[in-house]
Amino acid sequence: MQIIKSKARKSWPSLVSAILLFFGGLLLMILPDEVVEIIFALAVTAVLIVYGTVRLISCWRNNTLSRGVVTVIICYLAGFGLIGLNYKLSDIAVLPSLTVGIVSLILGIMRLLICVSCVKNKIKGAVRNGFSAVLCLAFGLFLIIHPIQNFSLLSLIAGFYMIFYAVTMLGDFIASVSKSDLNEDRISRRLHFALPNLYTAIQPARMIGEINKNRKDGKIVGGMLIERKPDTDLDTVNVEILVHLTTQGTNKFGHVDLAVKDKVYSYGTYDSSKVSLGGFVAQGTFIIVPKIPYLKYCLDYQQKYVIGFGASLSDKQLAAVQKNIEEMLSHCEPLESQYEHAVKRGEDGSQFDDPASNIVRDVGGKVYTVVDGSFRRYFGINTNCVRVADWLLTDSGVDRLTFNAISTPGGYYSMLDNMFIRKNTRIIRKTSYIVADEIDDLEELRFLARQTAAEMRKSNES
Repeated sequence: MQIIKSKARKSWPSLVSAILLFFGGLLLMILPDEVVEIIFALAVTAVLIVYGTVRLISCWRNNTLSRGVVTVIICYLAGFGLIGLNYKLSDIAVLPSLTVGIVSLILGIMRLLICVSCVKNKIKGAVRNGFSAVLCLAFGLFLIIHPIQNFSLLSLIAGFYMIFYAVTMLGDFIASVSKSDLNEDRISRRLHFALPNLYTAIQPARMIGEINKNRKDGKIVGGMLIERKPDTDLDTVNVEILVHLTTQGTNKFGHVDLAVKDKVYSYGTYDSSKVSLGGFVAQGTFIIVPKIPYLKYCLDYQQKYVIGFGASLSDKQLAAVQKNIEEMLSHCEPLESQYEHAVKRGEDGSQFDDPASNIVRDVGGKVYTVVDGSFRRYFGINTNCVRVADWLLTDSGVDRLTFNAISTPGGYYSMLDNMFIRKNTRIIRKTSYIVADEIDDLEELRFLARQTAAEMRKSNES
């Protein structure tokens, strides 16, 4: 087990980035298309050259120089091909227009599916998502059919996006400097403008690769890595948001659940008898499990890594979270697993390997069916684990992420990691649960956390 003092990000880079993004967005909106195309070509060329060079150095260090040489040649040729070789600069607009057009079509289809789900399950959001679907589909078709002619519209929307994201970064700066997130009575949640879904959706896979590389290089020693935020007076973690990382099955995009003190609350597709489309659509189910057995189950049986973001909430904020858990349970009824059916009949029940049976038999948890409300039906891109975890944190003061068409664990991870590395937030600990052998005693983990906090406060004072 490792316990390290993490590096906190300074506040001023958020301000500088916000200013640059804001004026960059304005320039995209007001500059002529020809100038924007030149800037785009130069930016892509610079990225390709830098990536090729970095890849070459990395391959050279890992004794795979031939791969690096091939990569750098391809990157350099592609980069310089954008601004040379008799290419017309106006043709450069085709690439971003087609890319964004295809993405917009995908998002439009997903919005349409969400709209249908809202109508079918008689929940709010049908009109809003239907309107968004029409806009996304129309915008995508316009860009694909006439990519160059609609490049001006793409620049305008990209400019708006950059400005909105600049506002998020400015909010990070203000919150960090003013320490407003540390107000014990604060229950409102600051809105975080989400990064593109296609980027955040692959975060779990990227994190798995990073953890495996660090273990191979000896940078992670032991089954757990606890990173503690420096320069904070908060030392008690009473809520932990758990982000699951795996390459197995339908959970490749990750999973999110919430641990309050010694229990974990999770929403998903635990009733295997009511799952369709490979787990994409299902009856909504909710589980309550003891934390340590559940973590060991996830790491050992499900072959996952779990990243826990520890939050130190005030009494008022914690009470709000617990109230939401009770509200969730008021929409639930106990679900009897196949294992429990077998035990009632006087049978062993060990042969059952469905999720509900495993949770009850192997983890000592309880499984519930969500019988009414917004989460009665599980839908992979909308009413999923991320939405429920985020809803449970309502009135907690923890930042809230703006969801586009897809609610992804990767997007939630990005927001929480941003809160962890920023100063003056209530996310004060990041724990990477890697190997189950060291996760034996909750009291020991608490002691280590308190000891680490005391050492860091002492270090800060000196």
